[in-house]
Amino acid sequence: MNDKVSWYYYPSAEEVAREAVKHILSKAEEAMARQGRFTLVLAGGTTPKRIYELLAE
Repeated sequence: MNDKVSWYYYPSAEEVAREAVKHILSKAEEAMARQGRFTLVLAGGTTPKRIYELLAE
């Protein structure tokens, strides 16, 4: 496990959502290339709503 911690600052919730989607898609591509599948556990509620909208695009 990587013990390195990185902190990021984004000035808006929209930018947080967009960066999260970039990260999710990057990890999905890596997993698909490595093992042919990708699994994502989704949270409920309104906090991740924008992320889900962007992923649906």
